[in-house]
Amino acid sequence: MPLVHILILNWNNARDTLACLDSVAQLAYPQLSVLVVDNGSSDDSIRQISAKYPHVNILSLAQNLGYTGGNNRGIEYALQQGCDYVWLLNDDVLVAPDSLTHLMSVAISEPTAGILGPKVYTCEDRETILSAGGVMLNGWRIEQRGAGQRDEGQYDQLTDVDFISGCAMLVNCKLIEQVGMLEEGFFAYEEDAEWCYRAKEAGFHVLYVPEAHVWHPDTRQRDEYSSRVVYYMARNKLLFTRKHRLGFGVQSQVLFQNLRTLASWSLRRRWQNKRPQRDALALALFDFMRNKDGRCERI
Repeated sequence: MPLVHILILNWNNARDTLACLDSVAQLAYPQLSVLVVDNGSSDDSIRQISAKYPHVNILSLAQNLGYTGGNNRGIEYALQQGCDYVWLLNDDVLVAPDSLTHLMSVAISEPTAGILGPKVYTCEDRETILSAGGVMLNGWRIEQRGAGQRDEGQYDQLTDVDFISGCAMLVNCKLIEQVGMLEEGFFAYEEDAEWCYRAKEAGFHVLYVPEAHVWHPDTRQRDEYSSRVVYYMARNKLLFTRKHRLGFGVQSQVLFQNLRTLASWSLRRRWQNKRPQRDALALALFDFMRNKDGRCERI
């Protein structure tokens, strides 16, 4: 039976990480190991986690390396331990006891599956879908299938999708050996879609497994008003087009979309409350033009 390493990335969030570990402790899949990667927390997360789960390994990083860098350090550790799959979990995710069993059942039966993901529900309403896999739309916009919809069985089919939400990604280590780890230059946001894009380009399948269920807080409204999210999503989408050499036409289209949004947020009175997001977007475009990636210290 394949060995799965579960990687939980914690950053100043012991309460949610402990709740995630509580749910992971109920998993029925027998061949697993758990690693908490502490992403340079400034609180007493490590003490709290160690006190409740003394047998769980903790990899303590000296600084916050973002979603990409933190998870990559965990992946490196897992590969050294000889794992077959890694399951990346956000620290605020709760998993159903049979979720990993369902994911691994498909992974074993589909040897070309590189990345697999569950049906993600909101924590606020446990029957409302947050993600049933993701699709890439015209203009290289990414969208979570089913987001905000009540689950009425409309996404109950095993589906080859464009990407899997980064909150709960099961990754075949053979994929990692072939295409590499997460793109650390992204730091956070859009990295899940980019990794899945590389997987599909290399001939792997990216599969949404509806029988596997997890829950994640619905942060869509919060993210809409977050300058940090605006910055990383805009910059990283442009970095995506450059990294994969999608051509001048695609890059110009994405850049024009951002410039149009920037003009609207700057000139239209209805968006006066968007000034912080406008400034973040302008900084993202500026940083892209000067080839700046990684963590942004100015937002």
